[in-house]
Amino acid sequence: MDELKKRIGIFDSGIGGFSILHEIMAKGPAVEIDYISDDAYAPYGEKTDSQIIQRSRLITEILLERGCSLIVVACNSATAAAIAALRNDHRDVPFVGVEPYINVLNHRAQFPGITKAAVITTELTGSSEKFNLLKQKIDPLNRIEHVSMPNLASIVERILENGLDSSSKASLHDELSPLNDMRLSHLILGCTHYPLISSLIEDELKLVTVSPGKHVADRVLDLISTPAGVGCDSFSYLSTKSTRWEQKTEDYLSALLKYSNSYSEEA
Repeated sequence: MDELKKRIGIFDSGIGGFSILHEIMAKGPAVEIDYISDDAYAPYGEKTDSQIIQRSRLITEILLERGCSLIVVACNSATAAAIAALRNDHRDVPFVGVEPYINVLNHRAQFPGITKAAVITTELTGSSEKFNLLKQKIDPLNRIEHVSMPNLASIVERILENGLDSSSKASLHDELSPLNDMRLSHLILGCTHYPLISSLIEDELKLVTVSPGKHVADRVLDLISTPAGVGCDSFSYLSTKSTRWEQKTEDYLSALLKYSNSYSEEA
């Protein structure tokens, strides 16, 4: 890892991984960043593991051809389904995945006022062996509720594309309604799309959201031998619905994060 190039790749089924990208850019490492949004195959939550592995392998090859020497799988569903296969395919490439931060009740000092927590995921992540083994290991007493959100990732994409109109508000309200009577103080966001509208989720449910973005960014910095604080204010972006890479600025990213206010803690 001492010879890592200062170029990292990030991919997700859509723009949900921008929540991770934002945390990495906020750390200010001296890197170039390539981000691939697999819009042509979204959402991953509706795909089988084998389909996600196939797409993840294809996107990984594109990022490696671009010169990326570290790849962030900025998607909970892809991490659960594909990261083991990717690591096996490319043993000399570090892959950083994303997992829900389930360990909140064991670190109460980091979460003032925590009394009861739940984790929300896509249906695919929630049914994955990786997620269930993680939850069993960290939460063997099953103190943290788990709820799958079949439509929330798509609702996030719609809000960011069209704005928070009355239809999106109604859809968000209906999707989150199963959580209303659970008397939660904290909600663990188990999909990288969810932190993009964390302020809306917090307002709707009157609780605090928890996401792993800061921890993922710290892990990336641990793996790349480059100083923080020197700045990274743009990134290259490719949607798989297009064949053209675009240069995006930090201002572009900030505009998309206007509904984000996640409480991100280190594991």
